[in-house]
Amino acid sequence: MRRARAWPLAVALGAGLAAGAQETPHPNRLAWLSIFPEPLPEGVNQLGLEATNQFLRADRENSPDGRSHAQLYGEDWMLVWDLAGGLGPGRINLRTRLDYRSEGIADRAIMNWHEIIGVEQGGRDQVPTFQDQYVLTRDGVVVFDNTSPRWLLQGLDLSYAVPWGDHDNGARAGASVQLPTGEEQALQSSGGTNFLAGAAWWHTFGAARLWTQAEEIWIQLPQHSPLRAVVDRGQFWRAWLGVAMGRWRGFGLDLSVAYNETPYFTKLVRVDKYGLQQTWIVTHTRCPHWRFGFTEKAGTFSTPEITGFTTYRF
Repeated sequence: MRRARAWPLAVALGAGLAAGAQETPHPNRLAWLSIFPEPLPEGVNQLGLEATNQFLRADRENSPDGRSHAQLYGEDWMLVWDLAGGLGPGRINLRTRLDYRSEGIADRAIMNWHEIIGVEQGGRDQVPTFQDQYVLTRDGVVVFDNTSPRWLLQGLDLSYAVPWGDHDNGARAGASVQLPTGEEQALQSSGGTNFLAGAAWWHTFGAARLWTQAEEIWIQLPQHSPLRAVVDRGQFWRAWLGVAMGRWRGFGLDLSVAYNETPYFTKLVRVDKYGLQQTWIVTHTRCPHWRFGFTEKAGTFSTPEITGFTTYRF
């Protein structure tokens, strides 16, 4: 009897949740992880602009076994467009990512900021600034090589999620498929069709809303994919835990920490090591359609990147 009532409830609340449910977390924007599926979305029409700056310390370019070499510097400017709509009891969502890879114009600004607040550069002062180098080789195999600014269409993510509950207390579950729309050596996609299954949950306690989202990802690499030289397993998982704070003078804050597994095995710590990622999102009642925020490593230094973003939700 409970199941019979839950199904029409999801149908009735599908449109409302599209605008009011706990929002999809922002992903880790490391270039070599962006070729895998995006986080499962709640299904709203939105357009986002993201800018990611990253680098690899000069003393970590070569693996201890001498078989891997990497140069990972540069910036990605990405337009992320979600086109969503209702379908049955849930929401269908198509995510398109148009990426422009350029030289790291923010390198000097980040270094100046580190100097102002009195923290170490973490290796930024060991490499030349304003570079565009995304290169990884393993045993002489060129896994990817993106060494000049270019426009890229990333893999397309088509997802379907069924929600239930409301803005304060609820959940959703769904799956997605990522279609390859470019070559893997340019870090446009993995070259194969990837799959994701995930679920999210949120519950309000007083003035704060606690939320979490967890996902399992399955990778399908072509037989002759160069990624096979450094990807040693066909699945991995990631999860987020966050809290959305009550409003202060119209401001709202959503703070979360993510745990990201990686399928890579290169003996390069910055690529192989699982990472913690922090994300801060600010909203205001006078700009209800806008979100502003950034995501950065949360102390592990295994994800050497920082991403700033703004999102407009239609």
